[in-house]
Amino acid sequence: MRKMKKKKKTKVTKKKKKKKPSIRELTIDILKRSKKPLHYRDITKRLKKRGYRFHRKDPERSVYIIINRYPKIFKKTKPATYKLR
Repeated sequence: MRKMKKKKKTKVTKKKKKKKPSIRELTIDILKRSKKPLHYRDITKRLKKRGYRFHRKDPERSVYIIINRYPKIFKKTKPATYKLR
């Protein structure tokens, strides 16, 4: 009888995808670079310029919701205008 050789198992490595920054992370970066507080519509325009692709039909609403969800990070200066704390 013939002995069969066992094949060595090789590890299959998956390529790690670069994690895309979130709306919150990009908004923080935009406000850091800005010298003055920005309206949420201006923030949305800058996100679009950077190439962020929104999943909702209304991207401005997405930005507005994220900003209001984190009051410890974003401070309201005027109606619908925000800066970093």
